[in-house]
Amino acid sequence: MSVNSRNKGATFEREVAKILNSFFDSEKINYICKRNLDQYQTNNLCDINIPYHAVECKFYKSGDWYQSGWWEQVCAAADQRIPVLVFKYNRKPIRVCVPLHAINPEWPVNNDAVTVMDMDKWLDVLKKNWKIYEEKSTDPAD
Repeated sequence: MSVNSRNKGATFEREVAKILNSFFDSEKINYICKRNLDQYQTNNLCDINIPYHAVECKFYKSGDWYQSGWWEQVCAAADQRIPVLVFKYNRKPIRVCVPLHAINPEWPVNNDAVTVMDMDKWLDVLKKNWKIYEEKSTDPAD
């Protein structure tokens, strides 16, 4: 991976952390997220840890859809948490891939059944389901 690619990825991770921290602040959720710098030395760690979720960020020059390897990577890092893939291509909006049970927590856990939405829609899902995530989880792994 080139230095420019690594810098682009790190900048995108910081942008996503900033968006999430703004969300936490607006929703009065007492949590501040930051980039997981250990991800560069250890396998199977996500880019950003937030309660109940493992977030992986990808920013590439060109493309239209996420790569299956990205989803496999975040699922491996998620353990018992909800995997979240945040991805972006140049001159395209940020998109978020989550399993369907993240949208409807009553559905069975199945990380193979996913949907893709824009960032604002995912933040709406977080807002709607945050209390349910808290109730269902015994260890938020934050």
